[in-house]
Amino acid sequence: MTSCHHTDKDLKAIILKLIRSLGRGWCRMQGATVAADAIIHGLPRLVCKRTGRIVLESGVNLNAATWSNPLNDGRRTVLFAGPEGLIHFAKNSGTSTSRIIAYKEILIGEESLIGAGCLICDSDMHEVPLGCGHSIAVAPIHIGTRVFIGANCTILKGVTIGDGAVIGAGSVVTRDIPAGAMAAGNPATVRRSELP
Repeated sequence: MTSCHHTDKDLKAIILKLIRSLGRGWCRMQGATVAADAIIHGLPRLVCKRTGRIVLESGVNLNAATWSNPLNDGRRTVLFAGPEGLIHFAKNSGTSTSRIIAYKEILIGEESLIGAGCLICDSDMHEVPLGCGHSIAVAPIHIGTRVFIGANCTILKGVTIGDGAVIGAGSVVTRDIPAGAMAAGNPATVRRSELP
């Protein structure tokens, strides 16, 4: 006599598979290009305005649910691509409950991880000073491969973060960070030029 039952581990794997499939489908419905093996936990808020694009490559991990990361505090993961904007997560990169807003271009390199609660925005979002009538400044953000950005960081327009760099939690990055460096603070400064 054979029994037809699943262990707790089997059941958990089945539930996660369903959740991730739902997440991928949700992201595609919002206009994103999503790889078949992207890992989406929860329902992130994705916006693609006109020709704006969001691309999630193979192995990308978006933790948008409170249960998917202890640092997730109920805020949703937000990916917003303006009318000509591009957000591109390369293979095996990911984020938890961050807000990423591209009016031009935000590129996140392979295996780069963005901690919970970060803000990455390639524009000032309004004219500076407010109400002056000047055009809104926009400049692309490029994050290299194997970069680690700690929780609650802000990455501002025009910044390039080199391969293998580490950004300490709570930092505000206003200038380029070289490859292999560790940077922290507000504004972020290089504390160590080459990590061991």
